[in-house]
Amino acid sequence: MRLLESRGAPLKSALVGAVVTLCISTSAFAQDRVVFATTVPQNESNLFWGGTGERLPSFQALVGHDPITGKYDNSELAKEWSADETFTEWTFKLKKDAEFHYGWGKVTAADVLHSYEMTTGPDSTINSLELLRAKSVEVIDDHTIIFTFDTPRTDYAFQHAGRGSLVIYSKAQYEAEGLEGYNTRPAGTAPYQYVERKPGVGVTFERVPDHWQGVQPDFEVLELRYVQEQATILALLLSGEASIASIPRELQGQALDAGKKVISSKNPAMATGAIFNGMYGKSGDPAFNPDLPWSNVLVREAMNRALNRQEMIDVLYDGRAEPAVSWLMDSRNEGFVPELFDRFEDMYGYDPEKARALLEEAGYPDAFPDPVIPIVSSTLNGNPEFPVMSELLQVYFDAVGLQTRIVEMDWPTLGSMGRARESYMISPVRNAPLRPTEAALVNFHTERGTPYGGFEDDKIEGLANTLEATIDPDKRHAIAAEGFTYLFEQYADMPLATVHAEVAVDPTVVADWTFPGVTTNSVSHWHLIKSAQK
Repeated sequence: MRLLESRGAPLKSALVGAVVTLCISTSAFAQDRVVFATTVPQNESNLFWGGTGERLPSFQALVGHDPITGKYDNSELAKEWSADETFTEWTFKLKKDAEFHYGWGKVTAADVLHSYEMTTGPDSTINSLELLRAKSVEVIDDHTIIFTFDTPRTDYAFQHAGRGSLVIYSKAQYEAEGLEGYNTRPAGTAPYQYVERKPGVGVTFERVPDHWQGVQPDFEVLELRYVQEQATILALLLSGEASIASIPRELQGQALDAGKKVISSKNPAMATGAIFNGMYGKSGDPAFNPDLPWSNVLVREAMNRALNRQEMIDVLYDGRAEPAVSWLMDSRNEGFVPELFDRFEDMYGYDPEKARALLEEAGYPDAFPDPVIPIVSSTLNGNPEFPVMSELLQVYFDAVGLQTRIVEMDWPTLGSMGRARESYMISPVRNAPLRPTEAALVNFHTERGTPYGGFEDDKIEGLANTLEATIDPDKRHAIAAEGFTYLFEQYADMPLATVHAEVAVDPTVVADWTFPGVTTNSVSHWHLIKSAQK
């Protein structure tokens, strides 16, 4: 008998809630307007560096992505870029016809430098800023800018692409209007331009007349509608008040039964799992807490053994996801170790009895001053399944004798605790999109990376530093493979699945949407939302 069923009514149906029966005709809404309903972002801000790093549809970066393959292309503001032979100097050349909204003029290298300085300033809350920061940034002319570093940056284009740390704002607008201008009506460069934000309600954009790239989206108006409850998002889709919805897969069946359609990203958009926050294990780190239950590798193994991953994938993703042996390692990136898949069942496989034995060997709970394991429950754009994942973790942990409690917490608070080196709890996590290996290891396993990281120690820090300083591809692959193998053997996290991003749409309004799955919240290429009426 499956664990979830053995505890009473299946958790999946209990979490779905009441069936939504609203049926207002979609014809009540103008076909030149597309509404995307999604969860409320954790930090509503027009300032990219002051929010969660999720780019508004009105902004562009230097580096674009092919909408199908996801590979870097010059579809955004840079026409070309290159690194010198040492990878310590990166040159970006801008398109000469790129233009800001509302008459704020052409995009120049001065705008790039201004945006870089704002993004790397003291008020920035962007993750992974250390990977963006350069030793120096030099404007060569209006359309050329050079970033110089002390150590090699083999994939610095990533920091300027869809999941990167920099989007481009108008320097002229800032000089004329200050931050108030950005907060009121920020000028971007994309085919949609900003109209207004209603906090707690959403953000509206409109099609740019005569856009500098010659791009004309099918819909005149794009609205992001923010909603807290997943059932309410589904209701908006079923009623016709929204034509696109980001809903958990457990709710998609109701949408499909009502004639809606599911559209998927063209590539895997993320790897998901859970992490042991607070593992600050480098020598002499004052933030290290040896009393945490998961500071003991036996407890970490037990927590992994407690998870019925296939059942979790069935509940969270309706079975439409691939099991992952690492939420950072990807077959398309350097350091991929296929042998870890062969070892996974033996080391991580679902085995409650083994989990109980490991906890007993570790002396749990008596050996730990506070044996209770906090599990963060939080919503996050692009991951509507995270609250359910937290509940599943608690179910499985409780079943093997672990003491747990759910902690309701928004994502910025978790990030603030991580930056303060005080994040002593378990939380769902995503690698979205699937980052290049170097960025993944630095972001999540070194002190200078993202605040949502977990496991740190001298060995993984050393391997990450060595990888950054190495150019030779074969040596880089060997270093990264050693790092992934070490993390695997240390039970450094709880990997779950590799997942495509999915949205449900009303096919009478939206015919298609091509997006590669290469951004933080997985969706992008807003101008490619196709109207069913054209």
